[in-house]
This record gives sequence, C-alpha cells and structure tokens, in this order.
Amino acid sequence: MTSRIPLNRRAFLSSAAAGLAGISVANVVYAAAGPVVKIAASRNAAAPVWNLGTVAPRFGFSVEMSILFTYADQARAANLGQTNAATCGIDTMATVSDQNITNLRYIAANQYGAQNIVVRKGVEVNKWSELEGKNIGVVPGTWARVQFLIAAKEGGADVGKINLVNVSVGATATEALRRGDVEGVVLFSPQSDLLVVSGVGHYPPKLDIGACSLGNANSGLLASTELLADKELSTNLMKAYLASMQEIKDEEYFKKLLVSVTGVTSEVAALSFRNMVFSEKIDVKAILGAAKLGPQFGFTKTDTSGKVESLIDFTPLMAASGKSRDELTGPPKEALAIVRR
Repeated sequence: MTSRIPLNRRAFLSSAAAGLAGISVANVVYAAAGPVVKIAASRNAAAPVWNLGTVAPRFGFSVEMSILFTYADQARAANLGQTNAATCGIDTMATVSDQNITNLRYIAANQYGAQNIVVRKGVEVNKWSELEGKNIGVVPGTWARVQFLIAAKEGGADVGKINLVNVSVGATATEALRRGDVEGVVLFSPQSDLLVVSGVGHYPPKLDIGACSLGNANSGLLASTELLADKELSTNLMKAYLASMQEIKDEEYFKKLLVSVTGVTSEVAALSFRNMVFSEKIDVKAILGAAKLGPQFGFTKTDTSGKVESLIDFTPLMAASGKSRDELTGPPKEALAIVRR
C-alpha cells in the first residue's frame, strides 16, 4: 500500500486551542427560543442534525450550527467549549480516549452507510483483489479510508498493492477521477452520489466498504459533559433529535433538506437517500472495534478499546425514547440491507 502524500492522522484533536484559532467557523443561527445548543457539523448528509434547527423550538430550545469540515475540527470545538455538541465518526471516541480528553461523550448514532468506493466510468471490478495495482483516492484522516482498507483486506486484496492517493472532497476528487489519475475514490454522500449521477463513475455492484467486519456504521453525535449535566436540556435535545430523524426518513423531506444544505440536485439527493439508513441506535461493537484498530491505522497511539465504552452515554437517549440500552444498541437491521455483497 503506497500513499503519495505522507499522512499524519494524529493531527486530530491534540492541536487544541491553537488549532481551532486557525479554523474559519461559519455559523447558521435559527430562530431563538429558550436556551441555545451549539452544534458543530459539516455541510453533508447528516440530515437529522441539520433538521434540528426547525424541530428544536417545539422542545423549548434553539440551535446554532457551526460549520466545520472535519470530525476532528468538530470534536475539538466541543472539547474547547466553542460548541455544546458535534457530529463525529465511529473512530472519534478512540482518539478522545487516547488523548485523555474527559469532557466528551458519544450520545447517539446518526447514519449508517453514506460512504463508499466509486470507480471511474469504464473501469469494472468484481472483487477486492482487482483493486491491486490501481490508484484509489482516499481522504486522509477519515473513517471511510480505514473502513475501505478493512473491507479490501477482509475481501482478499493485498492492500499493500493498492496505490492510495490522497485527495480532498469535492473538485479535487472529481477531477482526479475524471482525468484518470485514479481508478476509484472513497468518498461520502452526497459527493460520492454526485460522481455517479454525473456519469463520472459508478458504484461497483459487488464491492461495498460497509461489508467489512465492523459493518457500515458511520457518523454519530457527541456532546460535552457540561451539556449533559443539564438533564432537562440534554433530554429535550434527544427528543428533538428523534423527532428530526423521523421527519427526514420521508424521502421527499430529506431531498429538500439536502438540496438546501449542500446545493446538490434532487436526483443526487435521491441516490443519497437510497445509500444510507438513519438511526439513533449506537453500534457499540463498531466503536470498540475501531478503537482496537487505532494503532494499526495511526489515529491513536494505543489500543483504547478497553476504555472507550465508558465514553458512550445512553442516558439522554434512554430518557427521551423510553427504551432500554439493549433496544438502542445497533446496528439496525435496515442498515445491513443496503450493503452490496
């Protein structure tokens, strides 16, 4: 496995205040009602989070969204008190534990699926080993990259023979695929769906990074312990979150929201909808499995799988839903149904 640009996935949360000072934060403020919950997120398909702004007033609070590109930046903002909550990846809490950050908790899942490999038009691959010798674009520091490598290895590929090329989300990845610099890219919805709808690439019918042993768990929601100390507000946040998630499970509603947030077309949004499952159910096994793999893939110095479960807090979700921890533990059955094998 080769990479054309050196990776340093440890440049994650540890840059703390100095790192955040260099980040441009754009805020989206909804109509104020009661206390304000500030949430860091990127403009992606995390629809239950973006829809909170319209739902929250019904539950006695309002939402301010801080737009930050990576999960690392988002978690750092919550860690430093710039926001109260943030979207995060399956591997985020492993990094939080590894760096002895004590004020963040994983409180709900968000989406399953929603990230995959797209291969260039005209390139056909039917098994993972057929990626050997090919250039595959990946975004450094992402769970999608790790998930891809796990799936490829477990699927029989010698990942050392896959040429990894670092790309950024958006025009860089699109042009690399269009020009033939890479035969495939590993991206997230709706960017990956845009490549397919535009005809630049296609999803290989028998390859899916969600087919790996850790499944297709993707993003979640974390909160600061300061927010969680306010039991009424944290419970209302989860009630609103569940109501928001129920709304975006309607395809037409989801498409309108995604078009508004990301600027993609309705056709791209429709494909995104088919490639993801929204669920609050927390895949504890996947979070622990990711933590165990941290040293191997460079996003932690140590195996934190023995500690990371203590950073998962089901309490607000249980209070909001009236369900038990077992009932709120994922993955949901629907998530398995979207995996191509």
